[in-house]
Amino acid sequence: MVLLEELVEEVLLRLPPADPASLFRAALVCKPWCRIISDRRFRRRFSEFHRSPPMLGLLCNFRDQDGDYVSRLLPTSSACPLRADHNWRALDARHGRVLLSLLLGLYLSVWDPITDRWHQLPPVSDVWQPECWNAAVLCASTASGACDHIDCRSGPFIVVAVGCSSHEMCLCVYSSDSSSWSELTYAPGTHWVHLVPTALVGNALYLGQSQWGFHHSAMHIKYSDTSAI
Repeated sequence: MVLLEELVEEVLLRLPPADPASLFRAALVCKPWCRIISDRRFRRRFSEFHRSPPMLGLLCNFRDQDGDYVSRLLPTSSACPLRADHNWRALDARHGRVLLSLLLGLYLSVWDPITDRWHQLPPVSDVWQPECWNAAVLCASTASGACDHIDCRSGPFIVVAVGCSSHEMCLCVYSSDSSSWSELTYAPGTHWVHLVPTALVGNALYLGQSQWGFHHSAMHIKYSDTSAI
C-alpha cells in the first residue's frame, strides 16, 4: 500500500527538529520523500510547526599561536555545517546568518552555515578607532517588520556597523541589495563601543554601549544615548 503524499508530509513534519539528520535519512528512503523534504513549502511548514529552530552548535573564538582570532564551531546536534572552522572572528549570528570579521573589522563576511555560502563585504570605513566598534547582521525586512524570519536566510540582509572616533560616534549600513555601504551617519559623543554580542529588541539594535533604533520608514537610523542590555 502506497501512502498519500499528504499523509507522508504530515508524518515527516513531526520528526524531531533537535535531530536534523533524521530529515536527511528520510530523504534517502525514496525519491517522493526526497521531493517532499526538498520543497521550500515543506521547510517553511516544518519551521512553523516546531517554531523554535534547533541549535546546530556554538561558534567560539580562539586565538591561534600567532595571536590571531579563529572561530571554531562546537556542534550540539547531529547536523554539522559543511565548514565548521574559519580563520575569521565570529561577531554576530541572527536570522540564519553569521557575521565574521578579519583584520580588526576592516573586512567583514556573512556566512550561511547551512549552504556554506559566503558574501564578502567591501571594506568598511576606517574612521573609528581600532577595537572601538561593533557590527550586527539582520534580515533586510527587520525595520519594516514584514518578515517572520522563519525562512529568510537566503533573502536580502543588512549589516549595521557602529564605531567612535576621537570626538564623535559614526554608523553605516551595508545592504546586500545594493552591495554597498551607506554614507556615514554621525552623532556627537565619545561613548566607547565594546566588541560584545549584540541584541535586537523590537526595532532597536543594541551594540556595545549604544542603542540605534530602526525607523519603520525606509532605512533611517536614529541614535539615542542609552545603556546596552
